[in-house]
This record gives sequence, C-alpha cells and structure tokens, in this order.
Amino acid sequence: MIAATPFNWMEVSLRYTDINFLRYSAYYAFSRNQTFKDKSFNLKFRLIEETDRYPELSIGFRDPIGTGWFSSEYIVSSKRIGDFDLTVGVGWGSLSSEDGITNPFINLSDNFRARSADVGRGGNISFDNWFSGKKISSFYGFEYTNKLSGLRFKFDYDSSNPFIAQGQKKESNYGFGLAIPASKLFDINLFKRRGTDIGFSFSYKANYSREIIKKNEKSIDLFFNDEDKEVLRTNDQVFSGTINYYLQNFGIFTQNIHINNDEVLLTVNQSKYRNLNISNKRIIETIENILIERNIKSISLIYQESNVNINKISFPLEDFLSYLENAMTLTELKKVTDYSNFKDYGNSKSIFNGVIDYPIYSWGINPSLKNHLGAPEGFYLGQVGINFDNDVAFSKQTSFEATASFNIYDTFDEFYLTAYSRLPKVRSDIREYLKQGKNSISRFSVSHILKPFYSSNFLVASGIKFGIFEEMYGGFGTEFILRDISKPWYLKGNFYWVKQREFNQRFSFRDYETFTGHLTFSWETPVEGLNVKIIGGRYLAKDSGFTLNLSKTFKSGFLLGAYATKTDISAIEFGEGSFDKGIYFSIPLDLVSSKYRKGYARFSWRNLTRDGGVFLNGGLELQRFIENNSRNTLLRIDYD
Repeated sequence: MIAATPFNWMEVSLRYTDINFLRYSAYYAFSRNQTFKDKSFNLKFRLIEETDRYPELSIGFRDPIGTGWFSSEYIVSSKRIGDFDLTVGVGWGSLSSEDGITNPFINLSDNFRARSADVGRGGNISFDNWFSGKKISSFYGFEYTNKLSGLRFKFDYDSSNPFIAQGQKKESNYGFGLAIPASKLFDINLFKRRGTDIGFSFSYKANYSREIIKKNEKSIDLFFNDEDKEVLRTNDQVFSGTINYYLQNFGIFTQNIHINNDEVLLTVNQSKYRNLNISNKRIIETIENILIERNIKSISLIYQESNVNINKISFPLEDFLSYLENAMTLTELKKVTDYSNFKDYGNSKSIFNGVIDYPIYSWGINPSLKNHLGAPEGFYLGQVGINFDNDVAFSKQTSFEATASFNIYDTFDEFYLTAYSRLPKVRSDIREYLKQGKNSISRFSVSHILKPFYSSNFLVASGIKFGIFEEMYGGFGTEFILRDISKPWYLKGNFYWVKQREFNQRFSFRDYETFTGHLTFSWETPVEGLNVKIIGGRYLAKDSGFTLNLSKTFKSGFLLGAYATKTDISAIEFGEGSFDKGIYFSIPLDLVSSKYRKGYARFSWRNLTRDGGVFLNGGLELQRFIENNSRNTLLRIDYD
C-alpha cells in the first residue's frame, strides 16, 4: 500500500491486494494458477481537527471507483491521550456485517436500504451505493507508543468479513500488532488478525514536504588584495572572467554579462539547482566580493534554457547581503525582489558574450528496469537492462539524442496472450513491445528550439522535433508555450503526426499513423501548491476529449497528482475501467541526496493499460521553460 497526505485534511492511498483463495479467472488457459489481484484507491477527509479537548472526526471512502470487493464508506473519530491514540468508527459496505446495527440513513430514504453486491468491471463511481446497505458495523482500537524504545503496540476490533460469501471464516474479530522502528524511515511490523493469520511486513515513511538529507555543499569565500581589487574595478574582462571562473565550480555557466551604471545583468545557464532561489543564493554568496569591488548596487539574474531567457530576477545587492547576514528575513527579501519576464537588455553595455565550441558530445550508461504488473500470465513480469545514452548539441537550440537499450535478464517471454481492443491498439500491444523489443532503439531524434518572442507581458517559446520519440512511436511535430511569469497560468500546445513502430523497436514502422495534438491550460490556484490542468485535444487512438489533472506541489518540490480522461468513446468501447485515470507522484532526487540536482524519480499508476485517452510520450518537453520559475512558485519556496 502507498499512502500520502497532500493536505493536512486529506489522505489518499493505493492498495494492491492478493486474494489468494480466488483464481484470476476460471480458465486455466487464460491465467494458469495465478491468484486474483485487486487494486483499490482510497480517500479520507478530515471534518473536524483534533484539539486538546475535542477528538478528530473524519469521513472516508474505500475503493470508490473500484470493482466493489472492498468498497465501503466510514466515519471515524480519533483522540490522543498521553501515550495512547484511541480510534472508534462505523462503516458501511465491506466494513459492515450481519451482526451490525440497522443503517440509520434508511430512516431518511429507502434508497439507502439496498446496496449492490455486484463486483464488476470498475471504473465508475457508484454514488448509489454510498452509505447504503441494511447494516452498519462499529470498529475501534488503540495504539500505545513506548517513548523510550519507540515500539508501538496496536489493538483493534473489526467484525466485518467481505469474503464470507466465498466461504471465508474468521475465528476472532480482534487483532493486534507490534511496530518495531528499525530506523527513522523504516518500521518492522508483526501482527495477528482474524484469530488465525500471523503476518510480517515492513513500512517506509518519510516527510517529502521537506529535505530529508542535508546538503554538504559549501560556498566559496573570495578575498582579493589591493592590486586585484583595482583590476576588478577597471577591467571588464577580468571582472567578467572572475565571475565565470568561480560560478562554474557550482555548475552555473555565464552566458552574457551586461552593465548599466551600478546594475549588473547576469545571464546564466545551470542544470544543477531545481530551486532557482537556491541558485540565486549560491551566485551571490560566491561573487558578492567581486560585485562589491565594482560598486554594484543592484543585480538582475536572467536564467536561460536552450537560448531562451525564461525569466528575470532582480534585487538590491545590499538587501540580499543583509539576508545572508541574517539582518533581513526571507519575507522582507522577497518583498524587494522583482520576478518578471525577460524583455531585453535595454541600454546596458555588454561586457561578456559567451562563446561555446560546438558540437558538444555527451554519453552515459544507465541501468534500465521495466515492469509490468497485473497481467493474466503473471502478477509481475520485468526486465533488467542497460541504456546507452548519446547526445549531441549542435548549438544552444539544436540537439540530437539517441538511446539504445540492451537486455540482461527478463521474464517477458511468459507473455502468451494477445490484447483485445475495440479501438486501434495504440497502447494495449505493450506486451508485444516488451517481449520483442528487448534490444532496441528507444530514442533517435533531433530537436530545434525556435527563436523565442519576448514582450513585456509574455514569453512565447516554441520548437520542432522529428525522429523516434519513444518505444512505440516516431514522427514529427511542434510545440509552443505562452506564459507570463507574473500570472498564475500558462498555455501550452503540441501537435504531432506519428506512425506506430514495429514491435522490435528498430527503424521500421507499422501501418498505423495518426495526428495527435492538445492544448493545455494550467492554473496555479490560490490554494498553496495546488495546480489544475485542463487538457483538450485528439489522442493517439483518434478519439477526442478532455483530461483533468490535479496536483499538489510541496515547498520541497515533491509532487502528488491524479488525472482522469474522458473522450468521445463509450465505456464499452474503452473496455474495463470505463475511462482512463491514474495517480502519480514525483520525488526530487535532491531530497534524498547530499548534492543538489534537477532530476526526479517518478511513479505513476493507472487503472489499466487501455487505448482510449492516451498521450504521446517523448515530445519536446518545453516544460523546462516554465517549471519551478513562476513568480508564485518562487515566492512560495525557500532559499534552502
């Protein structure tokens, strides 16, 4: 089970359950001896916050869009008293039993009397079943925490038995367990439940809303003698060269330096700091003495990606130095910091213009792990391999990328079924790609970023790309982004003609081809970190519709989100699951590293692999021009 708390009043969880007394299907030729697996998505909302006097009150929904095996609703209250955490609640659906009490909602309407017992295809929210059924049942328990050892003893009472119709019996309604802390992040759990089952598990927990591992990076203190100071004040070449030399030690590369009286405009490119506020801090910490010797009063940092100046961050140097000396708070510093769009360099004088010797070649070897969960042939099938990445930058705007994948070990030969779909099989043939593409070319493409358009209000960035984008598709297309850094929204568009690749993922293609394109409107809501995206357009299976994507980004950069897509195909055409939906989270790698870095570890879960409402992967990814650099984001996140 994976659980997360995007808000202090909301908890979401995803559970995968092995129902080992049932078969995946009644047909041996289809699923052999595999046992039945069930996925469930759960939600809990806090209604009343716990205080010294009053307990917390919450309402929860288990498996509201699932097959019905574990679907239930509950109201629960909890209160901590000393070393004890007490819980009591009542449950409907699978949390109820025949020994329970009569559902009080029946007094409001007879519609609450009957609850569908159908355990069907899943995918739709069964509003008619909510808080319905003849009986409801209570549950209660407590957790005792030993402060000295950290051991936690748990006890609970639960009279429900969702599989009683399948002949499953239990000898007791009581259960108990022991959680043993192995470290700050890991627990070892021992438990006995239902009077018969003895279990063992381990759990991992972490607060990804803040840094987990402290960074070991230290700034450089620069000192100059009188002769050096005089040269820095009078010689532009030495002044700019000294800045370049020391900033590159932190992966910050100067592209241009302009001076306008006592203001310096520093254009930089960096691929190290995900949080631009930390990059700002590192730049000033490193070159403050160089700027002071030149009598600089204000500084503008202009960040550049692929020759696109994505924003401009300006502040008085004296105020920033006061912040570094703890004489000014971060809130006060942000009040005098201007986050704006880049327009032009104005009347400033250019004293440095970086020259890069192209082409630049880079390559790397990375481990590859491919997974496939929930197939009839086996619950888990996977592959361990190696990726060889090769990239060539011909200029700041034009690049070539290629990735070759080689197999070390896999179990994909166990696939023997062919997927069925009423739609063009744009994704459901994934098992054929996994089985036949063990040694393959997954990327082979050229990208070119067009000259950006700057105005006082907007940046318009665009580009074109052609070649092999991903394991299943190649083609050509274009993308654009329109954004104003001071606005909480942006508009993005992508338009591609693509052709489906052969299963072996070399350089040949299948007959299927299509045009796919979408417009995305993204809004940073007033709720801290909550982002709403509405995506509309044409998907890979030639269906058209909309995707709603909701996500919460914490100050640390950890992101948790969910999406749902509805197109102009029916639930029958889509197949099991009714429509495409899923959840995902993204963990910044620098949260769990002692070094700063921009990468993310991403995890996504979707109901099932179906052909409706699916996107093309591997496009231009212009998101880097807007990611983590809006005024709202930079005002919200810290400097360390």
